[in-house]
Amino acid sequence: MTRPESNPTYSFDTSTHDETTLIASPSYPNSICWSNENLLAVACGKLITILNPASLAGPRGLITLKQNKPFPMGVVKREELLSPCLMPICLSRNTDPCVRSISWSPSGFSPNGGCLLSVCTFDGHVKLYRSPYMEFACEWIEIADVSQLLYKYHASVNFAEADNSDLLIHQANEVEAEAGLVNGKNLPGKKDAKRLKSDEANSSSLPRITPQQYASRSAILSSLVVGWSPVLPCLKNLESPIKCSILAIGAKSGGVSFWRICVPEQYSVGIGNSSIKPELVGFLEAHVSWVSAIDWGLSVSSSHNSQLILVTGSFDGSVKLWSSELEEVTKITESKRYPFCLLMEIKINEPSPVATISLSMPENSENKVVLAIGRGSGSLDVWTYNLSCDQLISAGTYHSHNQMVMGLSFSFDGRCLYSCSQDNSVCSWVFDGSHLHEINITSDIPGNHNLANLSHLSDLCYGIAVSPGDMMVAVVCNLDPKLLNPMYQFGTQKAMVELLYTGGWNLEIIKEPLDSSGANLTFWESNILYSLKKFENCDKHLVIWDIITVLSGLKKANPGWVEKLLCKWFSGWFSDIQQDAQLENILSHTKLRVSTVDTRKLHLISVICRRIAFVDSKSDNERQMWHEVLVACEKELRERLVGCTFALVLNLASGSSSEDIGTQPVGVGQMVHWLSVNNGEASDWLKNLLSKLNKLRIRIQSLCQYTAEETCSYCAAPVQFESPEIAGCNGGDLTGESTETHMLSRCAVSMQLCSIVDPIWFCICCQRSVDKLPPQGFFRISGTPLDVSCVNESLGTDVNVPWCPFCGIMLQRLLPDFLLSINPV
Repeated sequence: MTRPESNPTYSFDTSTHDETTLIASPSYPNSICWSNENLLAVACGKLITILNPASLAGPRGLITLKQNKPFPMGVVKREELLSPCLMPICLSRNTDPCVRSISWSPSGFSPNGGCLLSVCTFDGHVKLYRSPYMEFACEWIEIADVSQLLYKYHASVNFAEADNSDLLIHQANEVEAEAGLVNGKNLPGKKDAKRLKSDEANSSSLPRITPQQYASRSAILSSLVVGWSPVLPCLKNLESPIKCSILAIGAKSGGVSFWRICVPEQYSVGIGNSSIKPELVGFLEAHVSWVSAIDWGLSVSSSHNSQLILVTGSFDGSVKLWSSELEEVTKITESKRYPFCLLMEIKINEPSPVATISLSMPENSENKVVLAIGRGSGSLDVWTYNLSCDQLISAGTYHSHNQMVMGLSFSFDGRCLYSCSQDNSVCSWVFDGSHLHEINITSDIPGNHNLANLSHLSDLCYGIAVSPGDMMVAVVCNLDPKLLNPMYQFGTQKAMVELLYTGGWNLEIIKEPLDSSGANLTFWESNILYSLKKFENCDKHLVIWDIITVLSGLKKANPGWVEKLLCKWFSGWFSDIQQDAQLENILSHTKLRVSTVDTRKLHLISVICRRIAFVDSKSDNERQMWHEVLVACEKELRERLVGCTFALVLNLASGSSSEDIGTQPVGVGQMVHWLSVNNGEASDWLKNLLSKLNKLRIRIQSLCQYTAEETCSYCAAPVQFESPEIAGCNGGDLTGESTETHMLSRCAVSMQLCSIVDPIWFCICCQRSVDKLPPQGFFRISGTPLDVSCVNESLGTDVNVPWCPFCGIMLQRLLPDFLLSINPV
């Protein structure tokens, strides 16, 4: 594997380790994937290791596979087990569990608001897992067995076969009388009498089927690869619009089954009441051979109907591109068909098995699809397809790898492609729209001197994944056992995961090497600004750990350069500020214009202040300026929270049913009290809302709690409202005797006292606690003053989401340092 050399000019210390070892080895392509909540999953044998990229050598999550019971498809005669169609099944019968394919869902589909992990095993079973909700637990929890649901469906329709009732055997004595009749679970030559007796008893209720039927059913139920679609947006014309994602499962039969999974109705930091129920919505006969690769894309267009794009690859070398209108995908309820139509089939003269596929749909070209295909021969094919004119164009075939391509991943909106192979090579490519151009993995990797330098021990690459912010890639490789210490390394170090920093790569000038320090910083600037711009979209979950890590390191090496970059970024928000303006002028302008800035940008400012501006700040004046901006942003965010609650209360007071409002107002009394105390500093629009509430006070009191009276959960003493963040009781018990004063925390959303019994949400960025989750519509507010009617319409069907109202990042349960947690920033 090619590794960059150290660059003394821009190397800087980081608090993270960029490499770590694993105790098991991967076996299949795409053995590593990076989630939208910033977790790495690595499939190694019967173990799946969950890593936090911010602390690769720190706590880990685990999924330990267990042996699955075979599907009760039927029984065949012992002498028929040697039929040609059953020979591959008998010869490949391996009872040891092993991971074949893994895939993360989009964020928000786990009951705690995170990602689900779909796991496909060697024996063809697919299950869904979520993170643990119990304290002091590292094993992830199985929440759905999709393969069992698939089997139940096929059994209910008799596997779409003709009626074979004459072959059914329902009586146990008939099975026992025929010594040659065994379950497909057994192999020829087994003499164990106890096992045979048990198998015969279990086979008593199973139908007798032919070898051809057994082979066909086994191929249908044997899953090979899994892949999640992007989040499908809600459609307004649906009766109950709710976001969902489609899980595609490719099988040995060449078919693909589709499962719709919806976001939970409510999120919980504990076990919760929401269950994940995969819904089978259809099948697609995609290929005549094994489906080996799947990827998705979403084409959102304002001029025509939005389309969901699917690409499938097969062991016979064929690749097919499919599409479906988004409205049809969301509405479908039948499980017999699926509204996918074939757009194009890609054929080559010398077909080689498809090992991996990566699909990109550039945002600046809504009708363009870019497809990269990695094959077993080591070749890499790139194609572009135009949805509007139905035109497929080859962008070339490339042979930089000598063995099977094990991983492909696009980044930077399809402009950059990464590939890795079993020959232990990692390649980086720039796509100019018509051709790929290979570029060197450059030497400007932050923290390179902190590496444990295990790359020279690597043997085979098994996958590559891109971080949510496009600033890093993760590679998983086997370690060469011949190069390991037989006593200290051989038994416990089988593979390694390595992070490579990619933000300083040249994505425009593709012929010149990156040997100029000035050009180096130029590329860092353009790529970081692109990534920050991407996260200004409120539909993307705010996970910018990789961007923050890079900015922190670059600030230590060149703080003036980081200051200029932030000035250029902020100045793009306001039309009346020049890009070359001084930081002091930009921050002053931002502080005065926070009411015109949308909520997502206020969250980005909050994160940048806490994680970049306040860290290693050498000037007190500069730190004070950033602090004033942060205070102004948090004041604006708090007023928007209060304004949303007041708008909901006014809507209820106007006669709307509480069932029509998805988000119920909480903490009204605390917010009224806070606004009354801070009336002199509050905005005029918020004062007007309070005035309307006071006029309807009598009616509102019958709908929700209008007072701020609370008692201490420890001693039942009264608690006065003094701050929206923390509180303290008066130090008296039920008898009136003086006791110790208890410090309590308030919910950052409702300002009410947080529970001390039930687990609560926590923000690792601003260290706030949340007991009541904020409505999703709050994060889409573009500015103030709020339009009450628009707010009510926005919040009417919203669910409450586990995002921090002051930082915008995902909330989580506060865990001890020795347990795995996420680091969005």
